[in-house]
Amino acid sequence: MSNTLSASEQIEELQRKIEQLKHQSLLELRVKLAEARGVVVALENELEKLTGKAPGATASGRKARTSITIEDVVKAIKGGATNYKSISAKLGCSAATVTNKIKAQGKVAGITSTGQKAAFKLAVK
Repeated sequence: MSNTLSASEQIEELQRKIEQLKHQSLLELRVKLAEARGVVVALENELEKLTGKAPGATASGRKARTSITIEDVVKAIKGGATNYKSISAKLGCSAATVTNKIKAQGKVAGITSTGQKAAFKLAVK
């Protein structure tokens, strides 16, 4: 047996090394990412201590979800909001959140709608 490898054996060995290096590189990047996230959390905590306010957006940059109750929607309608957009503006949430809440619990709360498109209005019985 000779110590020299054939060309195909050398290729296979190099491919195995490449796969090992890729795997090692991925692990290193994941560790660096975890460390960086830890630094971000520490900085956000420090900012919160200094300002007394929690950061506005989550780490992913998305706005935090706003939870509303059907009572909030009823109060907004009684306060003069007559469509999904104006209710959402009063409550500080999205129009989709208001729509879903009204679809789920609107009948029980006595919310009715009249008209379509531009003439659409919501009311409480």
